Amino acid sequence: MRKLTEIELQEIRRSIMRKEISSAEILMEIYDHYISHLQEFSEAEFHEQLFELDQKFTYGYCHALQYKFNKKAKEDIHQTQWMVIRKYFCTSRWFYLAGIMALVFYVATQARSEKELGVLLLSPMILLLLANIAFGYQNFRKLRPIKKTFKNIGIPINSSLALPITERMYFPILMAQLFVYVPKLIFSQIDLFPYLPAGAAMITILLTLYTVSLLEVWKIKSKTALV
Repeated sequence: MRKLTEIELQEIRRSIMRKEISSAEILMEIYDHYISHLQEFSEAEFHEQLFELDQKFTYGYCHALQYKFNKKAKEDIHQTQWMVIRKYFCTSRWFYLAGIMALVFYVATQARSEKELGVLLLSPMILLLLANIAFGYQNFRKLRPIKKTFKNIGIPINSSLALPITERMYFPILMAQLFVYVPKLIFSQIDLFPYLPAGAAMITILLTLYTVSLLEVWKIKSKTALV
């Protein structure tokens, strides 16, 4: 096994960049495969072996790999989050969950206006916003070396696992808007204020559970993935 020269590495990168791969995970997997394969051959055989690799890893084949990985990544994040949420309802965490519910319901019943209830609803959203900022920074830091290596690829490079997590971070905003505004539109002739504390408490608990579970998913995946 020999060490490839910088010129050879540049040729490998140019060859891979022509495939226009946007998934950082697939990009690095193919790059590592090219390098490990070509290290087994002499300099005289380099171009012949590079050509054979390009014949195998065609544009269509690479994009098929990327599509399958992106689909699997979304399913993986979904399954991991549900696994985390189910853990909150096991015996060891039941008192923790019950404590949060009791605290939120108590605070909600003390509210005297819709604005105060709005502040209650806002608390998990602020946590989610801070998490989103931290997640974006860490993702940027992990992707920076890859983007630097393939800086002239011409298309954005993103983590396939980061995208579904980011999408899930924005989902609670839509969910909160539906819970807050839809009942007002449907029951516009009914005074909903007596029911608002209980409703606000339930929404806050759901948003908090969702946010905390997503943070735990990030913690789990950050150990082995580009998130």
